[in-house]
Amino acid sequence: MKLKLSNVARAFGRHKALDGVSLEVRDCRALVFIGPSGGGKSTLLRILAGLEKPDSGEVEINGKPLVFEEAQLLKHRRNLGVVFQGFNLFPHLSAVENVVLPLTAVHGHTHAQAREVAMELLRRFQLDAHADKKPAALSGGQKQRIAIARALAVQPQVLLLDEPTSALDPAMTAEVLETIELLRDQGRDFILATHEMGFARKVADQVAFIAEGRLVELAEPGTLFGASSAPATRRFLERVLRW
Repeated sequence: MKLKLSNVARAFGRHKALDGVSLEVRDCRALVFIGPSGGGKSTLLRILAGLEKPDSGEVEINGKPLVFEEAQLLKHRRNLGVVFQGFNLFPHLSAVENVVLPLTAVHGHTHAQAREVAMELLRRFQLDAHADKKPAALSGGQKQRIAIARALAVQPQVLLLDEPTSALDPAMTAEVLETIELLRDQGRDFILATHEMGFARKVADQVAFIAEGRLVELAEPGTLFGASSAPATRRFLERVLRW
């Protein structure tokens, strides 16, 4: 994966969610965003997903400029998988039908083709026994893993994950992190925003510390977590790793 951001800014009223963020990574399998809540991670992911338009700046993903015009954005979104912290499953559909829907509605699969793809993914994540259950009958960890399966079903170039464990208890968090680690081991490109520092250190090729709408530091995990040169990064890590 290649990603280049050039002076990306986004404000909501007087609040600068992103204040001129620039970064560049090449040959990066896993890019992880860390930083305090409200620092700009989610806004940046929404811009990368084509769900939010920056006020200024430029974005390139895998060498292609991201054009913020609706026809181009629709095409861009079809090449991405996006997983949010709130699951976003359709409550009236079963687990397997939640995975089937984007394949039939957006990508032109027949229902039979889509169901075959969906069941294979559910088997991979050991969820096939729950295929016909609706979200209300599933645990939080199971729902998030189904959301990941749905995102992968479309064969995305890049998978974007925004705090996918924030609403989960420790056991469910472990389920989801194990799934993401499996994707990493299988060579899947992804960008992840997370508060799980140990996991970030384990899976990332590059870690970006984002705070107050700015990129404070971008480094390999060993450098950022072990010998950061940025005082703000060190203060944040000392605070969150204290306990």
